[in-house]
Amino acid sequence: MSPLKWKFQTGGDVDSSPAIGSDGTIYVGSDDNYLYAINSDGTQKWKFQTGGDVDSSPAIGSDGTIYVGSDDYYLYALNPAEKWKFKTGGAVDSSPAIGSDETIYVGSDDNCLYAINPDGTQKWKFQTGGDVDSSPAIGSDETIYVGSDDYYLYAINPDGTQKWKSQTGGAVDSSPAIGSDETIYVGSDDNYVYAINPDGTQKWKSPTSGDVNSSPAIGSDETIYVGSLDNYLYAINPDGTPKWK
Repeated sequence: MSPLKWKFQTGGDVDSSPAIGSDGTIYVGSDDNYLYAINSDGTQKWKFQTGGDVDSSPAIGSDGTIYVGSDDYYLYALNPAEKWKFKTGGAVDSSPAIGSDETIYVGSDDNCLYAINPDGTQKWKFQTGGDVDSSPAIGSDETIYVGSDDYYLYAINPDGTQKWKSQTGGAVDSSPAIGSDETIYVGSDDNYVYAINPDGTQKWKSPTSGDVNSSPAIGSDETIYVGSLDNYLYAINPDGTPKWK
C-alpha cells in the first residue's frame, strides 16, 4: 500500500507552507497566482486568484479569516471571498503573524514590516535597510521579531518603535523561533545560527557550512533543529554546542 494519501496539483511551484483550519481545510499558495483551499480528502474546496506568485504561507485568524501575501504587493484577507487587500510597496513573500489583539504583522520587499488592523487599515510600518522576506515571530510580551536582508534581526515594540537590533554577517531571510526562556533563534546567510537574548545581546552563534535560510524549530528538550544550504540538517543544544548533523 502506498504511503501517499493524495496529491493535489496546482499550476505552479508550491513554495508556500500549508496552514490548516479548525475544520481541517488545508490552505496553500502556488506560483500560479492562486491560494488554494483543499478538503482533507484532497479535493478542491475553492481557489482565490491574486496578481502574483503566492510564496507567502497563509495565517488564520481567530474568526477563520485567511491572511496571505502575494508578489503583486498585496496582503489579502479572505473569508473565503476577499474581505480586503492591503497594498505594500513590494512583493510580500513574508508570511503573516497574528498578535493577541488580532493585529496582522507582515514583511515586504519594500524594506518594511507592516502592522495591519483586522479591518485592513495600517496601524504602523517599520522601515529596515533591506527586503523583509523573514516572517515575524511574536514574543510573550508582544514584541515582534523579524529579520531583514540588511543583516539585522529586529525587535519591535507593539507600538512600532524599535526595541533593539542585532547584527549578523549576512541577510536574515530565516524566520525567528522563540524558546521557552524567550531566547530568539534565527539563521543568517553568513552560515551561522544565532541565539539572541531577549535584551538583544548575543548568547551564542553556531556555524554551518552554508547559508541558513531555514527557520529553526525547537524540540520539547529545547534542542534547536535547522537546515543549511550545505545539505545538512543540524541539531544544536540550547548552549550552542552541536548535537548532530
